[in-house]
Amino acid sequence: MKINMLCEARAWRLLWLVALLTGLLILPAVAAAQNDDVLDCGDAPSSYNSFPDATSPTGSVLMTAYPKGGPLGVRANFPVVVFPTAPASPDGFGMCHLGGPSFMGPVPMPSKSFENDADNGFDADGPNNINPPTDTPDRDGHDDGVTFPAQLPSCSSVEIFVEGYIYFAAAPPEYYIDAWFDWDRDGDWNDGMVCGCADNEWAIQDYPVTPNAATGYFSASIPVVPCNPVSDGAPVWVRVTLSDMELTQQAGDEWAAGGVPFWEACPLNGETEDYYLRPEAPPPPEEEFVPEPGTALLLAGGLAGLCGYARLRSRRME
Repeated sequence: MKINMLCEARAWRLLWLVALLTGLLILPAVAAAQNDDVLDCGDAPSSYNSFPDATSPTGSVLMTAYPKGGPLGVRANFPVVVFPTAPASPDGFGMCHLGGPSFMGPVPMPSKSFENDADNGFDADGPNNINPPTDTPDRDGHDDGVTFPAQLPSCSSVEIFVEGYIYFAAAPPEYYIDAWFDWDRDGDWNDGMVCGCADNEWAIQDYPVTPNAATGYFSASIPVVPCNPVSDGAPVWVRVTLSDMELTQQAGDEWAAGGVPFWEACPLNGETEDYYLRPEAPPPPEEEFVPEPGTALLLAGGLAGLCGYARLRSRRME
């Protein structure tokens, strides 16, 4: 038994080594050859991007938050692009993680893609995370570490399940999960408290997770209290991050809205995953039958009449 456990531990250590080489050596070398930085970025839409537009109120091509992909309805102001050509989002630059190998995902190999930026340049999994000219977000192929409930009923506690792998050389470190929900569906994550009965838009703040010492795997079921001012079935953009530092302890208001004050402040290790959720609308509540006043008396009178009629028929038949 001890020999099997030792062999399993050694196998996991080998996987860690492969992950470290992939994350810290191979991909940076590919990117360096293209004069690019190696980052992990989000893929929510953003109207603060690398495609200038002099007629736009943001200085760059507009993207749509709702409905996803347009036609233009609610403008997307999420902080996504790390090096925008136009001014950065009012909520800062895009959330990013540097070249560390830890990630969110169900399998023990790197489940995140590195890129130069969210909307241009080198991207390890092919297409850029977002394409502003075509209003196309949500193109990162490695958003697979978070499982959401089918329904997000307003003001009722639910749980989201987050899993992944944290690679380390010595003692298992403590990492942190953060999540932002666009509860009021206005195209950003900066609104704080929207419903008095629910979490604010930075709904999960520095939830600690520690990996298994033998495998590096971690998982957590984290409570969230949703807020849906219009409808429990309304789509919502969500950002979830795994980071090697507590975001609540960092300087700058941008963190509270899912952004960073400057790209050098991005966490060294972890991952950002953005999701466009389409929650199911809860079924309507079952209506309880409450009889109208006097219904019982009418029913009793009707039954009495039927009984009298039955007795009369019985006598005639005799």
